[in-house]
Amino acid sequence: MLSLIKLKACLKRVWAWSKKNWKLFLGASIPIAILVITGRSSGARKLISKIREDYEKEIEVIDKAHEKELADRELAKKIYLESIERIESEFSENNKALSSKKKKEIEKAISENSDDPEEITRRIAEITGFDIYIS
Repeated sequence: MLSLIKLKACLKRVWAWSKKNWKLFLGASIPIAILVITGRSSGARKLISKIREDYEKEIEVIDKAHEKELADRELAKKIYLESIERIESEFSENNKALSSKKKKEIEKAISENSDDPEEITRRIAEITGFDIYIS
């Protein structure tokens, strides 16, 4: 008898919760009913496989972009180091010391114009006073 009373109280709580959240049941039952009536479960599989393929393609594009960014950074670093080496050798020939301020200015010029070697050459010439061609 006691378990029957507990079951009845539990069912009342479930009924009260269901009355309050009937929209949830309706929202979940409509798509299920449509799938059962139309019998197009293979369409859902196709949709899921298409979503998975698109996801994999997007991940591949992101990975390629990341690799390209890393390669571009390495190239910019290489250009910077080569440029500083050339400039320091030119300054040592002229018995001048390349200050850290000028190094920072050169680094900024290279990073801002990494796609334009002529502009890098022009900016370095402005900063240092002599021409060094950057390829």
